[in-house]
Amino acid sequence: MSTIQDIHALEERIYDYVEDYICGSYNADDVLAISSRYGNLSLKADAKEAIKIDRTTVIYPFHTLVRLSDNNAQEPNNDKISDIANSWVFIY
Repeated sequence: MSTIQDIHALEERIYDYVEDYICGSYNADDVLAISSRYGNLSLKADAKEAIKIDRTTVIYPFHTLVRLSDNNAQEPNNDKISDIANSWVFIY
């Protein structure tokens, strides 16, 4: 069984990837891939073509994990990030 700390840790990892995307560390069409193998989650960010996709891999385009703040600056979308973390931690 997973704990709330597991969820927060995954949220933090995803958030860091999205922040890197916003800062320009990744290309506009790059994706975040999350997969589970033998109960262990792995995260990878790269071009979709560069990621080995298997039946446990789910792709999240970075642009879907970003929103505009009140001052029209890009920021990680905490609601979507939280939804993703919750789905992975409780399902697997």
